[in-house]
Amino acid sequence: MATKLWKTAIRSVSVQLFHGVFSMHDEKKIASGHSASPDVSILTDWMLGSVRTALLDLALELELPDILHKTGTLEGIAAHLGNPHAGNLAHVLDAMAALGLTSKKNGVYANSALAEMYLRKETNTYLGHLMRRLQAMQHRNLSKMKELLYSGPQPVKEDDRIDGKDLWKKSSRDMIAYQQGEVSRRLADMAVSLPEFRHFRHILDLGCGPGIICLSIMGRNAALRGAFCDLPPVLELTRKEVEAAGMEERAEFYPGDYNLIDFGCGYDCIWAGQSLYFVKDLPAFMKKLLDALNPGGVFVSLHEGLNRERTAPEKVVISRLSLALEGQDVSFEEGRIARLALEAGFASLERRTINMLFGENEVAILRKSGILTEGTV
Repeated sequence: MATKLWKTAIRSVSVQLFHGVFSMHDEKKIASGHSASPDVSILTDWMLGSVRTALLDLALELELPDILHKTGTLEGIAAHLGNPHAGNLAHVLDAMAALGLTSKKNGVYANSALAEMYLRKETNTYLGHLMRRLQAMQHRNLSKMKELLYSGPQPVKEDDRIDGKDLWKKSSRDMIAYQQGEVSRRLADMAVSLPEFRHFRHILDLGCGPGIICLSIMGRNAALRGAFCDLPPVLELTRKEVEAAGMEERAEFYPGDYNLIDFGCGYDCIWAGQSLYFVKDLPAFMKKLLDALNPGGVFVSLHEGLNRERTAPEKVVISRLSLALEGQDVSFEEGRIARLALEAGFASLERRTINMLFGENEVAILRKSGILTEGTV
């Protein structure tokens, strides 16, 4: 019974998107052992995880959000689907409304705001491909949890290794839609809020992926040049995004493993958004970043921060369980990056948090001693 509960709990990870990833809400907490009456309903919430996933899968497979963009009547929807069973179609659509995929009023269905923006294939913010990839990664060991519990991690196929070049290229392609949505605006807003931002002239995006976040930041400062560092297959995508943004003359590229290559110096800001997982020697790397900054420069690290003895945040822990069981646990504990950066010689630390795809992330803003004096825009 316990194994089944854990399976359904993990299956619910990808669809927790519909319960506040984009709306910043407090996660539901299980009552502690000191509570007189634990909330037993959490058990059924776990159990329903597989149903939620099945509804999401069906919506993506049938391209229902695209259909609902055109018509909301049962008859119209049925016609697009090839006339399925009318009663069961209504049951499925009602369940999707309960989930938050659709809405229903006077018998007419419509997309929720979430589905309209992120689940219509016709939009440039379509997350269906990303959700499929995350689901494959996070669910591939569900049927082997007991086996891995006893055997320990087993050899991982090359295609499933999270440090693989091909995997990162595919993942970066899927991340384009996510980064083109609200997240790029929110992260650019955070960069602009830094008091030093008006003095920024040169920024390094370390492990840049498709580069959309850095391009969004550069779009807020006409004098800012961007350096993009990532593996060569990933930078192929980055170059295309830079060209599409018309910023070729303001960009430079550093292809390769950031542990090994020289990624330049003289930066006013170094940005590392969920990209430091494969640093070989983190203390030494923090010193390398410090040396690459101008006096008064800023290093921004945006990563999850595991706390409560690596049992929280819930979404991070649960979503990465499958990877952890196969020996690919790369999650950072809360405060680790900041502590090592301060030990390396950074002068000060500012802490913030921001909600990302799998919940709250820790933002460590570390400053090198000195003052940026390049002027203003």
